[in-house]
Amino acid sequence: MARNPKPAVTAPKSNPGRKRTSEVPTLTASKLKTAVVLIHGMGEQRPMATLWSFVEAAWRTDRTLTPAYDNAVYAKPDVINDNFDLRRVTTRYWSDPDPKRVDFFEFYWAHLMQGNTVQGTLSWLRALFIRPPSSVPRGLRRVWLVGLVLLIAAALLMGLAALPSELTDGFVSRRLPISLSLGSLVLSLLATRWLAPVAGDAARYFSPDPPNVEARNAIRRAGVEVLERLAQSGKYDRIVLVGHSLGSAIGLDVLTAAYERVARETWAEAHPAGGPAAKALRALEKAAAKLVDAHTDPDLFVAFRDAQRAYASTLKKGAQVGKAPWLVSDFVTLGSPLSKAQILITRNRERFDFRVGARGLATCPPFFEQTTPPRFSYEVARNRWGPHHAAPFASTVWTNVYFPSRLILFGDIVSGAVAPLFGPGVRDVKLRIAAPRFRHNDYWLSPEADPAPEWIGALRKALNLRLALEDVVWDPGDTARMINARREKAL
Repeated sequence: MARNPKPAVTAPKSNPGRKRTSEVPTLTASKLKTAVVLIHGMGEQRPMATLWSFVEAAWRTDRTLTPAYDNAVYAKPDVINDNFDLRRVTTRYWSDPDPKRVDFFEFYWAHLMQGNTVQGTLSWLRALFIRPPSSVPRGLRRVWLVGLVLLIAAALLMGLAALPSELTDGFVSRRLPISLSLGSLVLSLLATRWLAPVAGDAARYFSPDPPNVEARNAIRRAGVEVLERLAQSGKYDRIVLVGHSLGSAIGLDVLTAAYERVARETWAEAHPAGGPAAKALRALEKAAAKLVDAHTDPDLFVAFRDAQRAYASTLKKGAQVGKAPWLVSDFVTLGSPLSKAQILITRNRERFDFRVGARGLATCPPFFEQTTPPRFSYEVARNRWGPHHAAPFASTVWTNVYFPSRLILFGDIVSGAVAPLFGPGVRDVKLRIAAPRFRHNDYWLSPEADPAPEWIGALRKALNLRLALEDVVWDPGDTARMINARREKAL
């Protein structure tokens, strides 16, 4: 559908008498924006509740982007999502250099995951904990053992409560039935208020059983449509996809499904022989091969991530008319359960590795089609090579931010490093637990603090709204420490 030309857009001026740090020039409507799409986590979330607090941390309190008097954001109609409860949150231009605007969207999926049951959740928990010890990752064995003991204890108590009183009166205190009744009441309230509504989301999403398939498909279909509408709108030249908690697993599935829908002919058109995309892809494949061979070299890690960005920049061509083949430049995961993907997505590490080799799971770097010369591309047309369908992380940079866990209750037991499963091209950002509490919902907490907390700084760096190179965004010392931690774990 043809669109009427839009008039030039001028950034709003500050109030009279206030000194500006830099003057924002008049920009034409062809100046494309960045879209940030946030996918909320599990539980009975309310539309926009998560997005507003996220924007506060990612934009309004970030003085490196805009002065305090120019940090206003506005709710605008959201024509991307099919939900009238959602709004697009738009910003003013960030300060020089290269002023640009950002639109924040929420991909809201909670309404598509209704009908969770305690029985279904318990069945999922049993499948997680009733398993051979050898199939439990070493770092999760303590948690697995605690969960297994609790499940066995619950089963014993239920069995004891079901016995006739004449069998138990001789060796069980008369107070036990009363205690069991009170315990059952508390557990029932917990199950109805938390287990089914919250854990039930994870249970259904990670369980491809027939009753769950339609909900899983509906969520993924809606997410893919959001990415495609953004790309086809002609308003954006970059999309940043952010997933918190279960939203990160949904984000990975949406990202993969959207990438699979890019037609072979589209890749062929974007990669003419000798063109910028073809050259950048070839350079990226070489950088990826070096990283895989020496994944404990920080310089090779940085080179690979910069090569991803260089390749992504070549795929923006046609964005102003909605014809760019791929615009998702970054995937940011916060508190992600994907660190346990080998037992959440598959049954064990062996099945996980099989899925990767069969191109059923995307990794970073992508799985190689051949190693000599190294390629995760194939000939999409005569003398034209494009990435295979499981290679979204050819041009999408993955950054994973997480709190470690201590004694199960402190930090974030849900999250963890994802690079050991999904590849050395992922930047895992390990935060300090700091406050002794459960920190799963703290990834954009207290953004107004001065100085900004460590997790707020990590979030802003992961978003990388100004689209800087790796060593500009992240301190080389942080990169070296991350790589050293990987080396120590490998040993």
